[in-house]
Amino acid sequence: MSKKILFAEDNSIQGVVLKRLLTSRGFVTEWGKNGKEALKLLENFSPDLIITDVEMPEMDGFEFCKAVKSHPEYSKIPLVICSSLSEPEDIIRGIEVGANGYVTKPYDETFLMYRIDALLNNPIENTIQEPPVQIHYAGREYQITADKMHILQMLLSIYENTIKQNKELMEAQIEIRQKAQALEKSLEESERLLRNILPEKIADRLKHQGYDEPEYFSDVSVLFTDFKGFTDVAEFMKPKELVEQLDLCFAQFDAITEMYNLEKLKTIGDSYMAAGGLPEVNSTHPVDTVRAAMEIKDFMETAKSIRINQGLPYWELRIGIHSGPVVAGVIGNKKFAYDMWGDTVNTASRMESSGEIGKVNISRDTYEAVKEFFDCEYRGKIEAKNKGTIDMFFVQRIKPELSRDEEGKIPNDKFMELYTELKNKVITP
Repeated sequence: MSKKILFAEDNSIQGVVLKRLLTSRGFVTEWGKNGKEALKLLENFSPDLIITDVEMPEMDGFEFCKAVKSHPEYSKIPLVICSSLSEPEDIIRGIEVGANGYVTKPYDETFLMYRIDALLNNPIENTIQEPPVQIHYAGREYQITADKMHILQMLLSIYENTIKQNKELMEAQIEIRQKAQALEKSLEESERLLRNILPEKIADRLKHQGYDEPEYFSDVSVLFTDFKGFTDVAEFMKPKELVEQLDLCFAQFDAITEMYNLEKLKTIGDSYMAAGGLPEVNSTHPVDTVRAAMEIKDFMETAKSIRINQGLPYWELRIGIHSGPVVAGVIGNKKFAYDMWGDTVNTASRMESSGEIGKVNISRDTYEAVKEFFDCEYRGKIEAKNKGTIDMFFVQRIKPELSRDEEGKIPNDKFMELYTELKNKVITP
């Protein structure tokens, strides 16, 4: 014969869930919407076990439990309190009113059924009534009248509840740890992206201050590159190939400028812009920028040779450099960009546009800063758009006495000694 369970639950959703669970396990059920209604159902329904919530209108679960356990006909029916109340005083109150088990919500179905089966398989027998025991807890006095088996069942129930809560706590801790790791990974990725867009020093300021003030730099070296005939060559290339070739070139430019401590500012179409001497001020930026330009030139010559041998179209490059003062800072609120402004930038652009293919064209200001390190060819005063005539120089090579190779591409120890002296030079604002 199927076992019968009466339960008291005022929450309709939780009541439906519990009824379905019990019915699916083969129990016959009756449902009271509060303690008073459940007590009324006991008159015509003889359950093998009772389950009750605590917080209910008209008659709460503690009052219902006390009424059941004080009734001579119902006192031997095992009763389980199933409540979201889980403080020690709530459980002690449950013992005080005679409950045989205590399960905290939200409950695990397997755990609840285990507690029900344990009580149904260990029926309450007539036992010797123990004298009342007074318990003081949290400033309140409780009077417990229960036999040893009753207290044992409640202790087991509390122990099982504790195990369940510990398991839930561990699962919550694991979930929190996983979310924290995911958040940390996300923050690291955001920071990495920010540092790819902005100089590290500027990114740190934005991270800690939320803004960055524009700065004046008395002397930096600005480098521009541009592909000659880019549009003509691009017409014969598929879009994917065009982007791949640009990416190949600019990725190599990035690696070279980073190696020489230059800051990439931006690319505009097929133009590339970088600068030395900012945001970290240094005294070697003219030499660093020229060395970077020479290496970029060598890379493009190698790439041109390879594509000619493969019968593929190729690009040729002009490079221009000028040194002087600029103002630099972050612009934009949503898409940050580190940029710089001033006549120095315009002049550097004119150095590129007034240069020649496969050569590094520098201004007089840059020449005066690097002439001890490089052989340069004076071009004379060259007309530059909106600038009038400007003294320009082509960088030929590292000076023979400062070079390890005949082509003047690799610096020797003497070069590095001069470079170290320049590096240690005191910079005046």
